[in-house]
Amino acid sequence: MQRTLIYDPTSWEDRVLDDNNGTVLVEGTPLDEENMNNLEEGILLGHNGGGLLSIMALNLIAQLNFELERYKKQKLLQGKATIVNAITDDGYFRSAEPFVLINLSGWPQSNAPDYDVVVTPTGDASAAGTFVVYDKTQNGFKVKMTGSAKSAAFTWTLVNPNIQ
Repeated sequence: MQRTLIYDPTSWEDRVLDDNNGTVLVEGTPLDEENMNNLEEGILLGHNGGGLLSIMALNLIAQLNFELERYKKQKLLQGKATIVNAITDDGYFRSAEPFVLINLSGWPQSNAPDYDVVVTPTGDASAAGTFVVYDKTQNGFKVKMTGSAKSAAFTWTLVNPNIQ
């Protein structure tokens, strides 16, 4: 017996007899092997389809649980810092780009330097240029600015999605 992925339902008809003499007016759909096997195929197709939907739903739930557990383990740290652009004795800015060292308190980052740091300027940072995070270690990192501002304040957020 060959199974199909498309179910063609049987349109069932009753057998109708003449009330007066009992002759058959409408033959009706026979209860034979072909019609009963078609019914069984429909039930099996519905059963398999429901099973596939259940498996897909369970897989989706497992993926969502995995993501939820990953976010539960995600480590977020935040802080504020200010970079001060040191001026030399002759009144000119120093030639090196000014930076600030951020020390991380608490547990060391177990996946250094593979954590992310998001820097958000606070206040007027138009002359600060770009903030660059570098030298990431287990217990801190540096942030430098590329502009010429005398000082630039920012909020940093350490996002550690791959924490072990």
